[in-house]
Amino acid sequence: MELGSHTIAHSNGFKRFPMGTGREAYPSYAPFVKDRMTAYNASILGELRVSKFLIEHFSSQTVVSFRPGGLSNPFGLPQALRATGYLYSSTATANDSLTHLPYQLNYDRLTNSEVEVFEFPLTIEDEELPKMGDRLPQALEVARQVSRYGGLCVVLIHPNILDHKLAFEKGFVAGVRPYAWFGSVSQFGQWWGARNSVQVDVEKVGPAYVVKLEIPQPLPGLTLEVPEGWTLDRGRSYPVPIDQAGRFVILQEAVEAMALRFRPSQAGAPRKRVA
Repeated sequence: MELGSHTIAHSNGFKRFPMGTGREAYPSYAPFVKDRMTAYNASILGELRVSKFLIEHFSSQTVVSFRPGGLSNPFGLPQALRATGYLYSSTATANDSLTHLPYQLNYDRLTNSEVEVFEFPLTIEDEELPKMGDRLPQALEVARQVSRYGGLCVVLIHPNILDHKLAFEKGFVAGVRPYAWFGSVSQFGQWWGARNSVQVDVEKVGPAYVVKLEIPQPLPGLTLEVPEGWTLDRGRSYPVPIDQAGRFVILQEAVEAMALRFRPSQAGAPRKRVA
């Protein structure tokens, strides 16, 4: 089981905390929590640094994933996460993000500069009404729709109630098991980060098209979607097993630099425009 950080103070006021100095450390960092919205002597970097240190010290794991209490999301969180050694965040909801796919965070949550941290948006939570156990059919339908394009379905579930929450978890796992992949944020994050680093170029060589791939990190199951009618040239030798099902080409183990040759059918060839 992967362990991730959930802050020290678990305060909804986290989004208003000052950034801090980056020198916060245990045991001197000790925020005083007055209520759910107020904590004194707290900072964003302190919440990240000290929680990570304590979990790593007592678990012998390396903590790279984070979610704040109450999904409280300060604008400076992306760069603070990267500065303190985190790689993955699950802080925003899919509705707020307008996507069920991971995405790379930006400095200050603006648009100018990306940071090397990926966000895994939250799809289903356990605290809004109706109670979680009464929402299983709707949750399964959401998961089915998200699965049509290989999206992500992150479930936030607190272990404070067995009863209907445990029943939901068992029913949801059983319902999506036939078509879903299960894993931790870190496991999926490593794969997604590797996928994000892939570079693709296409060159026309005679009647064929050559797809050139630069793959900096080993990446099992890389999937390419090619134009209609493109067929992988099986007369060529490739360094890894490759499967094609219609427009989808799956590389069982993508490595380093690869070149895939495709022969388009007449219907799949690009058409010349006539003025």
